Amino acid sequence: MGEAGRKVADLEKQLQQLQSYRDDYVRNSTQGAAAVDAVKLQNYRTFLDRLSEALRQHSRLLDDARAEYERRRAAWSEKRIEAESLGRAVDRFRKEEQHAADRREQREGDDAALRVFAGRGEVR
Repeated sequence: MGEAGRKVADLEKQLQQLQSYRDDYVRNSTQGAAAVDAVKLQNYRTFLDRLSEALRQHSRLLDDARAEYERRRAAWSEKRIEAESLGRAVDRFRKEEQHAADRREQREGDDAALRVFAGRGEVR
């Protein structure tokens, strides 16, 4: 799950960087755009289209990474709940075993006391 979380964080950072780069490019390109010929304009639009496509692809990668993170988190949560349930069952069985051992020890002690008491009665 940690790896999936790091991947999401990395992709989020990369997406933010791509968006900032595109925004800076647009801002810097429009400042000196008084005399732009058709070829430069076409190159500008082509590059912006490529940047936009890169942003869309990166957003899809990020969405996939987030979905994978959520799947792993849900699986981890299920395993944690299962482990806690098993832990409670083990604790319950241990308590039952201890209770049975205590009863057995008490019964053995009572039987020993009865034998001692019965042995005294025969001697008289």
